Amino acid sequence: MLLAVGLLGGLVADRVGLPAGLTVGALISTGIYRLAGGEADLWRGRYGRLGRLLLGAVIGSTFGPDVIAPIRAAVLPMLAIIAVLVGAGVIMGWLLSRFTRLDISTALMSATPGGLPAMASMSEELGIGAVVVATIHFFRLTTILLVVPLLVPLLDVTSGTPAVLVDPLPAVGPGATVATLLVAAAGGLLAVRLRVITGDLVGGMLVLGGANLLGLGLGPLHSVFRQSAVMLVGVSVGAQMSWESLRQVRDVAPIAAGVIVTMIALGLLLGWGLWQVTPLDLPTALLCSVPGGASNMPAVAYDLGADMRLVAALHLLRQLVVMVVIPVALGHLLRRWDRERPIRNG
Repeated sequence: MLLAVGLLGGLVADRVGLPAGLTVGALISTGIYRLAGGEADLWRGRYGRLGRLLLGAVIGSTFGPDVIAPIRAAVLPMLAIIAVLVGAGVIMGWLLSRFTRLDISTALMSATPGGLPAMASMSEELGIGAVVVATIHFFRLTTILLVVPLLVPLLDVTSGTPAVLVDPLPAVGPGATVATLLVAAAGGLLAVRLRVITGDLVGGMLVLGGANLLGLGLGPLHSVFRQSAVMLVGVSVGAQMSWESLRQVRDVAPIAAGVIVTMIALGLLLGWGLWQVTPLDLPTALLCSVPGGASNMPAVAYDLGADMRLVAALHLLRQLVVMVVIPVALGHLLRRWDRERPIRNG
């Protein structure tokens, strides 16, 4: 029942064009199901684990030798942009925890500029306010997808190297698909066994991405796997919804709106700087810098005539950095807080 409710909600939301519709629709529908008294405890964990394993496989399968050249073209300024965005997210997260009732972990995950499915999945795995995190990231993504496509055509785009539109690579065949999924699952489960935080997501992504950068050709996967992954993440997060989590969202809404606006404005400013120091055209530079998610910004880039492959590659690089660095940093923070708590209580 939980899966059926989530699938129906995700398909309806995707059909009407809601941003990140499969994730958000599944989250909302399963959340309503839970608020109405539906049971979910056993299957929530299983769907969350499967969704993270699939998401790691999907992300890792998109890396390959073909993305090296576009990343190399702007890697140094883009790494600086990633550092600035992540640093700003830490500051915004601290402000959220300071002026709301959110704990520091939930606040940091809410403000970190990562993709909605990945951040929701990570917070669900870490057990730190996944509903609040998913809600804030949903409104950030929605705002970006509404504002940026309207803003970019109004800007002067006569300078810079014209965008080169490259169609995405076709999905691999059945045999390579099975091999890709097995490699990703092995990497994810090994990371879980080694007690790596969000290891089921990060482990498969790193192992598969590394294998592809060596030229093994494990991917990309068919879009149905990405759709299944983000829908399962939405089901898992929505199953945690409660009246208390909704009250938390209401309490943090005004400050969260300020965080969202600040992060978007900072991304646009950094994109303008990227345009100034690289040969990229302005639309490509802006779409590379605005934290809108690796699964959404390439589609926007294609519609606006920007370099879709470069936008995808650099957002994947940012997502990779976020998903490797943030769990480690949060784990260190939580362990340190646990050590200091008895001293404070004493």
